[in-house]
Amino acid sequence: MSSLVKRTFISLEVPGYRLMWLADIGLNWAEFMEIIILSWFVLGRTDSPLILGLFGALRFTGTLVAPFFGVFVDRFGRKKIFLASRASFFILSFSVLILTLSGALTVTFVLVLASLVGICRSMDMIVRQSVLPEVVGESKLHNGVALSRTGRDATQIIGPICGGMLLEQVGTAYSYIVIVLLYASSFLLIAAVKGLPSSPAKVQKSVLLDLTEGLRYVKTDRLIMGLLVVAFIVNFTAFPLNNTLITVVARDVMLTGATRLGLLMGAYSLGSLLGSLTIGAISEMGSAGRMMMVGSVVWHLGILAVAYMKWFYPALPVLVLIGISQSFSMVTMALMILKYTSKQMRGRVLGLRQLAVYGLPLGLLLSGVIADKSGVSVALLVNGVMGLVLLGLSIFCWSDMLSKRKD
Repeated sequence: MSSLVKRTFISLEVPGYRLMWLADIGLNWAEFMEIIILSWFVLGRTDSPLILGLFGALRFTGTLVAPFFGVFVDRFGRKKIFLASRASFFILSFSVLILTLSGALTVTFVLVLASLVGICRSMDMIVRQSVLPEVVGESKLHNGVALSRTGRDATQIIGPICGGMLLEQVGTAYSYIVIVLLYASSFLLIAAVKGLPSSPAKVQKSVLLDLTEGLRYVKTDRLIMGLLVVAFIVNFTAFPLNNTLITVVARDVMLTGATRLGLLMGAYSLGSLLGSLTIGAISEMGSAGRMMMVGSVVWHLGILAVAYMKWFYPALPVLVLIGISQSFSMVTMALMILKYTSKQMRGRVLGLRQLAVYGLPLGLLLSGVIADKSGVSVALLVNGVMGLVLLGLSIFCWSDMLSKRKD
């Protein structure tokens, strides 16, 4: 048992990775609290699943320019970019706190804030993933990727529950004080990480030429291309569930409040945590592609099940199963992208990976329209069926994802 625990958490033995992992805990905790609080604010002010979907979609605006962010990460020192992205979260959350205390917070400002956060979030994800192999080391990369996801999943349990409880007990303003402090701690911890690349690389080519080179690299590598396609599919059809639709299900179908909404999202995240820990404890990942596809399929089957859920307690184990499936899909996908992309191309490929995340805002808008017109259950049914069909087509077109790839 002790050897299993040690293997599961071996990456935390690396000091730089340990600081980065704690910084990500602070960032993600604040982010998930913020999602609950602002989602409830938008839905309460507008009573519109469509506007709520727009709020969720705007949080991913940065994905549109993510390929350029990837080029910048490959070309310039990453430590300054990392620190700037973490500082931006603090500044934006502090502005919400000030507006809330003054009674001036509006839905319009929240939508603008979501766009700005989306830009910062996209840059942060690219630079964080690009430095991960250098911080944790190639020998611990598999465990480092899984453990990074584990930290996010743990905060995805704590954050929504804390956000829902604080919102009901003390209101938006006092809840945001906690959010601001968490973002500040994230910045300070990243500043303490040693060994992050800080000096600019020698720039020989134009930004567009670098970007074109990255596109050509992805186009000629069938495995990477297939992974990016699957990333788009799950963002388009699966992630709308926990980003906005679960809020509508909690309020309009289960007729419950913010605290139970936090518990529903916590159950989802508990499953994700269990899945990430399981993957982190596995020593060999030769069948990662198959594991990713099985996880993606079960994930969508769970969404179909949620479409018929009308009661709070039966939904909890279903959401745990969905969370486990999500981790098996997303952790193995991230591992394969980092492992099979050359170091020189890593930033650009991760930038294109972030572009695939734009499937989520498109999916959120589509789900919002369907939920507005026909109800949230119909939106979930459409997402589940459409996702299964698209996954089947991706397997047919990029079967390389299912074959074991040698180093």
